[in-house]
Amino acid sequence: MSIKKAFFKYCVYYPIILLRREWIYPYLKKLRLSQYYNRASIEADQFKRLADLLAHAKKNVPFYKNRLQSECNSLTELQDVPFLEKDDLRNNAAYLLNAEPKGYIRAKTTGGSTGAAVTIYKNNYAMAEELAATWRGYSWAGIEIGDLQARFWGVPFDKKGRIRARLIDFVTNRIRLSAFSFSENDVARYLKVLNKKKPKYFYGYVSMIKQLAEYIDNNNLSLSFNLAAVITTSEVLSESDRVFFERVFNCKVFNEYGCGEIGTIAHECEHGRMHITAENMIVEIVDHNGHVVPDGVSGEIVVTDLTNYSMPLIRYKMRDFGVIDPSMCICGRGLPILKEVHGREYDILINSKGEKFHGEFFLYMIEDAKKLDMPVKGYQVEQVALGQMVINLVVDDLFFSKIKFFLENKIKNNFDDSIEIVFNKVPHINREASGKLRVIKRSF
Repeated sequence: MSIKKAFFKYCVYYPIILLRREWIYPYLKKLRLSQYYNRASIEADQFKRLADLLAHAKKNVPFYKNRLQSECNSLTELQDVPFLEKDDLRNNAAYLLNAEPKGYIRAKTTGGSTGAAVTIYKNNYAMAEELAATWRGYSWAGIEIGDLQARFWGVPFDKKGRIRARLIDFVTNRIRLSAFSFSENDVARYLKVLNKKKPKYFYGYVSMIKQLAEYIDNNNLSLSFNLAAVITTSEVLSESDRVFFERVFNCKVFNEYGCGEIGTIAHECEHGRMHITAENMIVEIVDHNGHVVPDGVSGEIVVTDLTNYSMPLIRYKMRDFGVIDPSMCICGRGLPILKEVHGREYDILINSKGEKFHGEFFLYMIEDAKKLDMPVKGYQVEQVALGQMVINLVVDDLFFSKIKFFLENKIKNNFDDSIEIVFNKVPHINREASGKLRVIKRSF
């Protein structure tokens, strides 16, 4: 182990999670053992945790008092519980909170890829279990705590958010490369930074990692160091992109699926199978009528978080789609396999200079508006042509003009000062024919 890695692992990361009372090692030790349990043992543990969670939620969480039975006798009885929608988190947050919370409660505001952000609450124990699952998943890619990460991710606009992001990046030993603007000059600069810092692995949006790979490939360049792995997340990883990344970066690609509200849901193992973190959650696949479908059949992903007692998420609809593969993986892990995940994907928007901006660039603007008491219930940004954009907003009449003025200034100052923007106040954001809700899209 290098001196730098040891420093970040033992002198930075460990002390911080101890101070936050999120000591992960008891959970990580259990997860390293339980991943090799057979399916029957995993399901038995799920049932025990589910029964405890449901009993707790019925007793202590107002939202669930009339939604749950007095007791749970099998995993299949979970199917009798009504679904929890993202709108429930936004509109009934106070009723979803534990009346007698334990531990140290943290607030987490998610990215809002479904049209509007949501805030959930977890205590330090649930956060530790979430972190442990993440590190176990990374270990399948050969990554350990303290390894330097190059993170292709968003950067907050406001000063406080940027400072917080820098502190988190320091604690977790990572370099953040902004996904919000990556012209060829930006990518060239990123490559210089990477070749100087020599990270152990890449992590982040497929679209931005692809921009770097294309720049390297088109200019007959290469990394000046050996990359151990690329971990992709938040966007669909196509097989062609996987092959392209592995050729350009000369390392294996590992996909991850999760969400801010729950954390890691599934990680890809060394044999290319996406294993569900079944110790921490139950994943169901349902059809358009809400009925659970057999393994091997595609449907909407529904997740029950077994760790969060502060704000229980029971049968939470992800608005993503996937398939449970009933087969066993040759890696020997008994964890269920999730495949063909699709549903959440941002488009890349382009300004008049040809500079490319990741969709979350606009999400941060929406969040800034909310912080200034300009509530946005839903939104969709569509670039219909180079120099033309349509923004649909689900807002109250009282705030429409103010939000319109705010967003127009933000976009012209940070994206393209010559762009023509049409704002529409709409009752809701329409879904695609596939059922996917695309809030950032380019239609040319």
